[in-house]
Amino acid sequence: MLLSDELSLGSLIEVQSRLEAAGLRTPLRATALQSEASTRRIWVKAENLQPTGSFKIRGATNAVSKLSSVQKARGVVAYSTGNHAQAVALAAQRAGIRATIVMSRDVPNDKIDATLRLGAEVLMAESTSEARRLLAERHAAEHDSILIPPYDDYAVMAGQASIGLEILSECQPSAVIVPIGGGGLIAGVAAAVKQVSPKTRVIGVEPEWENDAYLSFRQGRRVALPKPSASIADAIKVQIVGENTFPLIRQYVDDVVLVSEKQIIQAIPFAEEHTGGSVEPAGALAVAAVLFASWSSSAPMDLVAIVSGGNITPERRKTLLDGVKV
Repeated sequence: MLLSDELSLGSLIEVQSRLEAAGLRTPLRATALQSEASTRRIWVKAENLQPTGSFKIRGATNAVSKLSSVQKARGVVAYSTGNHAQAVALAAQRAGIRATIVMSRDVPNDKIDATLRLGAEVLMAESTSEARRLLAERHAAEHDSILIPPYDDYAVMAGQASIGLEILSECQPSAVIVPIGGGGLIAGVAAAVKQVSPKTRVIGVEPEWENDAYLSFRQGRRVALPKPSASIADAIKVQIVGENTFPLIRQYVDDVVLVSEKQIIQAIPFAEEHTGGSVEPAGALAVAAVLFASWSSSAPMDLVAIVSGGNITPERRKTLLDGVKV
């Protein structure tokens, strides 16, 4: 397939430069699994240290930056389970424009409260990705506002792609491990990585209970889950991978693997120790894949795990860790 102009390498380099100037570059840190005595080297990309606690600020900032003054005056609308909500709210606040975010009652209260504190109006939909999307589209049409999707948008994907370019500017990994929700993060990162380093593998990770992208990748077509899953990884609760992200996943992603709920929880302390910040369940997916997934024992030796988010309250973190022997 032909890449969108927004995902060409030249465009992505410009986006990376713009986001770095906005202070959105994050550290790439070696983990305890890296040692002089071993050829196995593991790094973590600390996106949980972003201003809104997740990688989503990259795509939201890029999307808002591309709006004309006329479009900005119309305000923006987004739909989200939390991290994209906060990202769009902050990007809009920084640009001085109005933001309306569609969320749902299954979203943790702290993420709703954080979005409100950033000055956005919050509307509530039913607890499915489809319901959130439809309400956001209807509100945008009724108020002539600009819709910024959470993942199925090339400007958003281009923002997330900057993570891949940052990684390759600091190391040459054999593989980059990426969480998957709607696919915007992995589509952008994979497009960037494969244009610069085609031999670097890109591996996606999903929870066993939220396996729509895994099924879609295996079957070569988009497969929808019949209902929202009960996975603790609330930040990636999407019932079907994106229409625009999936072709990029098929072209550039080498594999998609699954991790259990217990493995996700067990990966949280390790991810926190090596990023220096809190890590939510979805943010620990890539680390869980490195630590526990069966493929990892024979995986390439130089791995980068993207720690995608850290929006979790101390109370919820304690509840999760107390429920599983870590």
